[in-house]
Parts: sequence; C-alpha cells; structure tokens
Amino acid sequence: MTYTLVWRPAQEQEPLADEPFDVWRSYDGDVSTMFHRAADGFYVRFVDCGDYIIDLPARQVTCIPAPDVPDDYCDNIFSNQILPLLWTYDGVPVLHASCVVIDGGAYGFLGQSGRGKSTMAAAMAHAGYAFLTDDGLLLERDGGEFLVRPYLASIRLLPDSECAVLGIEMPDRDELGLVSKVRVPSSAVLPHADDCAPLRGIYVLEEPASDEPVFRPLGHAAAIDALLQHSFLLDSKDKGRVRKHFGLMATLAESCPMYALDYPRDFARLDNTIEAIAEHARSIPHATRKGA
Repeated sequence: MTYTLVWRPAQEQEPLADEPFDVWRSYDGDVSTMFHRAADGFYVRFVDCGDYIIDLPARQVTCIPAPDVPDDYCDNIFSNQILPLLWTYDGVPVLHASCVVIDGGAYGFLGQSGRGKSTMAAAMAHAGYAFLTDDGLLLERDGGEFLVRPYLASIRLLPDSECAVLGIEMPDRDELGLVSKVRVPSSAVLPHADDCAPLRGIYVLEEPASDEPVFRPLGHAAAIDALLQHSFLLDSKDKGRVRKHFGLMATLAESCPMYALDYPRDFARLDNTIEAIAEHARSIPHATRKGA
C-alpha cells in the first residue's frame, strides 16, 4: 500500500514521444489526463498540472509539476488520483467517493465532480456522522460484505461550502484570490472515523432537479455502470485486471444497495437533506443484503 513521492523541479510539459494507451476527458471533451507506459511502470500526465512517473518495482512516484502549479495541488493529485490508481492495481479497489458512518455502517456518495460529494461528507460529519473519507473510498472484502477503510482525515471544500457547513463568516471576494478548494482538517466539529465500517449503502448524486430529497433504487445494471464510472483503473488494456475489476464491481453492486439521490443544492436546506439521508439509510433492511 505504500508508495514514496519524490519531487523534481517544475518544467513545461513537452510533447511525449509515444501515444497514450488511455486518456481521461473533461466534461467538455478535452483530454485532461494521459496514460503512457514506462520502462518500470507508467507515465501519467495531468494536462497543465503535472507529470507522474510511476516506478512499480521501487514503489516510487516522481512528480514533475507544471510551472506555477502549487505543490499542494500536485500533492492532492497524488493522494486522490495516483494512489487510488496504484492501490486498485495492487488489488485494493477504490471508488471516487466520499463516505460517512451512520449507526456503525458506512454510506458512500458517488458522483461527478461538482455534484457535492465533499460538501455532503462535511455537512454530515458536522451533524455528527463521522466521515471515513472525502475522496477515495477504499474497499476491503470481509466474507460476504465489504468494509470501508478510513482515509485522509481532512476534507477539501470550496470557501462557500466551508463557511456554510461550519457556520463561519465568508471572506471578502477580494481576499479569496483564485477560488479553489482548501483542505480542512478533521476536528471536534468535523469528526473523522478511525476504524473500518461495513458498507451498507451507496448514493449516486444526480444533477439537481428536485426541490426535496428523492431516493430512487438502482437496478443491477445501472449500479454496475455507476461503479465502473466512479472507480479507479490504472491499466485499462490489461485484460486480466479489467475482467477482475468488472467482476468485483458486479459483486459490489449485487451485495450493496445503491440509490440515485436528487436533492436541492441549497445550503439553507442542508439540515433537512442530512436528516432525510440518515432516515433513509436507517430504513435499508440489513436482512436483504446478500452475505449479511
């Protein structure tokens, strides 16, 4: 599970000699991340952010930031993108999700960037439901169920979310400068769970359309599709690993109840949304879970 991060000086991202074997695209269709093979592993380029050279035998990742990209931004890519990719490669599946604990069970929140996963985790933690992770849900098989491992004891929030959730005053816009997420450490008012918890449910955050929280059960095929869209896979051309990954996501979709969740993105109504989620989570009958 351990990989060492090594830093090199920032430099311009020159074109690479070989074509990527895989790419990630933004919602606008632009290439955001390129995956190349290297002698001892992989070369992953986050366009305009930084390059990450993965040495698998040495279990080392070398980061070459792009000019003017802050170190903490590159470090966040390492923590929330590179490490989950490597852990999945090593056999520890990771979902791109936040997760909180309700009555001893873990409940995850999947969704595209900007759908509110971090804000939801922070709001629920502030309401007393400790968060296990903000971004990177690590799974562990335990007999017939899945456990969620605790990950980083901090949540990355935009200033307006941080102020709304924690009840602090919003800084002046002139003082904010470039508005980006900041890492808010766990605390007495933002508790982090230190122990594994059994995964009891997953909510897929939808594009907001409803004026109140609406929960819609996902069928098996839709659940698998959501898990595949929001999980990490380093080598999409490795047929053995792809087959194993798909089988694991299918098993997860079968064993864990999954729901599409639509709710109003209104800070003033967060308390009502939290209550609705907690009530719904408690209504999921444990006896229906395979392996329970």
